[in-house]
Amino acid sequence: MSTPTTPTNPYSGLTQEQALTTMRQLLAGGERNPFLLGQLHNYVADSQLLEGTPYKSAVDFFRDNIPGISRETLLRAGAVAREFSSEVISRFGVMRLEQLLEYKKAARITLNADEPGSTFIVVPQENGDLKPKRFAGCSTKELRKALEHARSPHTYLPISEADRARYERIREAILSRFPKHTRVLMRNEGGKTLMDFEMIPLDQAQEFLQVLREVSRNLAVESEDEEPPRSH
Repeated sequence: MSTPTTPTNPYSGLTQEQALTTMRQLLAGGERNPFLLGQLHNYVADSQLLEGTPYKSAVDFFRDNIPGISRETLLRAGAVAREFSSEVISRFGVMRLEQLLEYKKAARITLNADEPGSTFIVVPQENGDLKPKRFAGCSTKELRKALEHARSPHTYLPISEADRARYERIREAILSRFPKHTRVLMRNEGGKTLMDFEMIPLDQAQEFLQVLREVSRNLAVESEDEEPPRSH
């Protein structure tokens, strides 16, 4: 049984000047092809083309000779082109695939480079719960939150039932008095439950604070009533 061979980089054999000319042509196109940009970067990075020159990397070589080219663009395209085909990059986009590679490293998972869309990503929800979701259905925001959690598992933690109950009471009190676009969110960071209030009208700030004080006072009274009597 023969072992599959790695496809040859189509830019292999280019001289320094040819590599620069090709990169300029790729950048001048109306729609840049990140797969080809990555392949060209990787050819220069992997070859001996820069030996004997003052350039320490392919990025330095291209940026010094082509004004305005982005270091991030080159590195991102290079990383994604090493792992995925042109078809996969066109389907999912270079930004999301870069996030997937970062998540793979942080979460120590394996993935099928030909079908990365089936990869499960653990995505923290607004309430602190963790939900597995296929990569194909994840937004860049969800991927970013998943990456944060993979790098620091205590960034997002499940919400306790007691905190969840208090949150629901506060949320109900706020949303019953304010416009529909007002948002009351809850999350757990580092083991501490936090609340975020969004889109509170400025001219209703005093009313908002009053409602918050009232519901907080009621919750405090209820908590005291629920405490068991102390023994003497």
